[in-house]
Amino acid sequence: MDPRHLLQLATILESGSITKATQLLHLTQPTLTHNMQILESQAGGQLFERSRHGVRSTSLGEMLAREGRAIARRLQDAQELTSRHKNGYRRTIRLGVGPLVGAALIPSLPAAMNRAGLQHALSVQSDRPHLLLDQLVDGKHDFVIAPSWLDKAPPSCERYLLVHDEIGVFCGVTHPVVASGDFAAATRWISLGTASPFEKNVQQMLQDSGFSEAKTEMNVMGDSHMLLATLSKGEHLSVLPKYPLKSLASQYGLINLALPAAPQPRDIYLWCRTQLLEDDSLERFKDFLISYANTDRV
Repeated sequence: MDPRHLLQLATILESGSITKATQLLHLTQPTLTHNMQILESQAGGQLFERSRHGVRSTSLGEMLAREGRAIARRLQDAQELTSRHKNGYRRTIRLGVGPLVGAALIPSLPAAMNRAGLQHALSVQSDRPHLLLDQLVDGKHDFVIAPSWLDKAPPSCERYLLVHDEIGVFCGVTHPVVASGDFAAATRWISLGTASPFEKNVQQMLQDSGFSEAKTEMNVMGDSHMLLATLSKGEHLSVLPKYPLKSLASQYGLINLALPAAPQPRDIYLWCRTQLLEDDSLERFKDFLISYANTDRV
């Protein structure tokens, strides 16, 4: 297969139409259509379906488009490597991290890297953990910091324990439950994101601690500041990981409630693409990041 055809397929599916793809690729429509016919013949199946609303990928088309996106990222990596080399950096490290852990870890990271002599640039994206892992598999990130609900790392990926962590219940210091200790009366909750794979264990922890059924009044999608600032008003509670809140709680006037139930573990891992560890400098970055996360700073 011609790698250019895979790139073109990925562009068609991402843009949603052949017409838009021709503009992005600077190709004529007959040329692009002919290339897709060749690719379909080689792949042995239809790659996408056309409709008045655009194009929709088939399962075969999506698999091949993923390869096309990987090729595009490798080309981008090469361009960035050249650019960074000219400016004294060895490469840009693409790091995916959840909103809360990112808010705790990232602000001091560039300075720590500089002190450690790591001449890398960083490109950081914050998102929900399960999306970050999908993006890692898809080649969008080099490293991801996220908890694990998987028995093992996805194909072509590695994972390393970053820190041991637990789930806690947090609220503003002025919340009535801080003085009363009446967990059953605390019914207003906010959360960061949507349903979690840890939800069943968390619900059991809350029930064992004497909370009534937790009803979420608001989901805050991917914005740690908005969540913590709202929580600081003293009207809601939230189930959050303890590790990042060690540094963030005091900034927002939050308290970690002492629960009678056993805490629920939720360890945080560093995930990376296996291929990257063939580069000694990235292996060093991995070791540095694990050490950095376990300093007293957070």
